[in-house]
Amino acid sequence: MHLGVILPNYGEGSTPAEIRRVAESAEGLGLDSVWATDHVIVGPEARDAFARVFEPLVVLGWITGFTERVGLGTSVLILPLHHPIRLAKEAATLHHLSGGRLRLGLGMGWHEDEFRFMGYPFEGRGRRGGEAIRLIRALWRGETSFEGEYWSFEQASFAPLPEPPPEIWIGGGSDHAIRRALRLGDVWHPSRSVGPQDVRRVKQEHPDLRIVPRTTPERLDAFLEAGAEGGVLTVLDAEALPGIVGRYR
Repeated sequence: MHLGVILPNYGEGSTPAEIRRVAESAEGLGLDSVWATDHVIVGPEARDAFARVFEPLVVLGWITGFTERVGLGTSVLILPLHHPIRLAKEAATLHHLSGGRLRLGLGMGWHEDEFRFMGYPFEGRGRRGGEAIRLIRALWRGETSFEGEYWSFEQASFAPLPEPPPEIWIGGGSDHAIRRALRLGDVWHPSRSVGPQDVRRVKQEHPDLRIVPRTTPERLDAFLEAGAEGGVLTVLDAEALPGIVGRYR
């Protein structure tokens, strides 16, 4: 069973000290992973939760300096707001420097203002995101050419190559997200609107699909009973982590 925790890299009270405290607790308690959240610039709809966000890949890179074992994940990067070639390089670098600890969680985004502020089209983001995942995997495999609708290259060199490559965890709760996880991902990593009943249905239809939702400690047992392989938990009080870990380890 995979057991991870969301880092407090976002929200009004987020601080380097709190991020470090949770990461060090996770390392010491034997959790499988810690996860950083992504938003760049948000409008009124998302202001309360995401006006303050420490950039996730930078946060995870910093954490490699004072941890040795715990896995590092993004829950989730808003893929259409990242150039996939640069993201492939950043992820490969972090994977190498951390000793192969990265899990790259990717989503297509929901906050239209953020796309508009950054100059990216909101429509078609799923199609662009799907191509971006294929491109990232091609670069990680060492392919020198790629021809897509949005990005192409030929006779290109890219290194370091991550071996083995990071797992790609696909966020989102829609049918599109589930199909994307089946075709392009290693794990389906839903949150928010997805409940245990949805996980049970998807596991019945696709029993080989690994599912690890982002959820709360109170809902984890229901997700496990529905067939999830674990959970990435939002824990409001880091002091509660030992008790949570004790229930499952």
